[in-house]
Amino acid sequence: MRIVAEIQTKHESNALLVVLSDPSFVLPNLFPPIKEVKTSEGKYTCKGKFLGTPFEIVGNYYSSTEGRIKYVFTINKGGTGNLEFLIEQGKVTLIFDYDGWFEKISRLFISRWINDFKKNFEEKVRLKRIESKI
Repeated sequence: MRIVAEIQTKHESNALLVVLSDPSFVLPNLFPPIKEVKTSEGKYTCKGKFLGTPFEIVGNYYSSTEGRIKYVFTINKGGTGNLEFLIEQGKVTLIFDYDGWFEKISRLFISRWINDFKKNFEEKVRLKRIESKI
């Protein structure tokens, strides 16, 4: 499954690079079933529950000064994927690739979650910037 979404934004690129490089912000806001995120030196672990089934996601995240952020992950139930943000002036392109557990069922949910993320993006980023003093 591949989903590409474009998000219009008024936030500065350097602030977006900091905010979108934070798995504790990005992952639960983009995927509501994720309830816990732990990070350490470019790695993250998430726990949650989807359709009544507990799951765990582990992965790495990478950030470049050119405005590219990539999250690579594996789900313990069987599945792998990538989440990528490409930051440009006035917009962010979100690219989500996934193959595995609950793929066919989750497509509808993930599309809805990405649309909600897009709709609330400006305000959520604004609040995160205030909280983190960015």
